[in-house]
Amino acid sequence: MASQDEIDRLRAERDEWRRRAEVAEAVAQERLARAETAERALRAAEAALASPPEPTGDLPSPPPTPTESKRPASLLERWRRYTDTLN
Repeated sequence: MASQDEIDRLRAERDEWRRRAEVAEAVAQERLARAETAERALRAAEAALASPPEPTGDLPSPPPTPTESKRPASLLERWRRYTDTLN
């Protein structure tokens, strides 16, 4: 039979692991909220880039060079890859 000291030690260890799990869940929720905010910002930025510019009355800018017209990888995909490196 286990002694009272062993039982107390196991209970303390259980409580410590439970506390660690709660902290990990809170951190995960915070990271998810930040990731969702960043995704919304990225969607807004991509939408702004996709919409035609408003006329300003200035002369039109020259057409983009072939290297400029190629869009980079999705900003959302780049963000997801970045957040994967944090975990």
